[in-house]
Amino acid sequence: MRIRSLAVSAVLVPVMVLAGCGTEGASSDVAASSPGAKKASKPGLTEQVSGPAVGSADPVVNAYYDYRTALDEMMRSGGVQTAQLKPLMTTKLFQSISVQAKYYRTKKLRNTGTTTVLWAKRTLASNGVIVTACYDTTAASTVDATGRKVLPAGTPTRWLDHMRVQQQNSRWIVDGGSTAATSC
Repeated sequence: MRIRSLAVSAVLVPVMVLAGCGTEGASSDVAASSPGAKKASKPGLTEQVSGPAVGSADPVVNAYYDYRTALDEMMRSGGVQTAQLKPLMTTKLFQSISVQAKYYRTKKLRNTGTTTVLWAKRTLASNGVIVTACYDTTAASTVDATGRKVLPAGTPTRWLDHMRVQQQNSRWIVDGGSTAATSC
């Protein structure tokens, strides 16, 4: 169980599961044809730390990309760099991510490589706006202080996020959600 917990934590699954998030049966095709969704579906798209999806007209999808980029930065820093996360998420989610960052610092873990978002789209649900995204962690490894990989063989590399995004002070921020291993 500890190895599984480490694998889940280390492979970029730091989100709090919100009750009912993404289970309302809302169509996942809503806004799938938006410019942001089309950009997000381009193969091999890897966002840089410099900012949101360049050229995307969808601020909701951009908020998700900013979150993934900042989360990758935190994990590559070994849990040291968390300031970039605070303006991109709710206080509750930031507290949750801070616990994961502390775990990385305590165990002297860090990620190498980056996460690639394969596609992302937003959906309107009864509890808000949900960004559903598929990302690949093949190029990202979690290593210890000696550089040895800590995840067991067979750890999934494809993940499906269902993240609630909300508007706060005229800015879209991530509010949490769920992540599951999948073959998206």
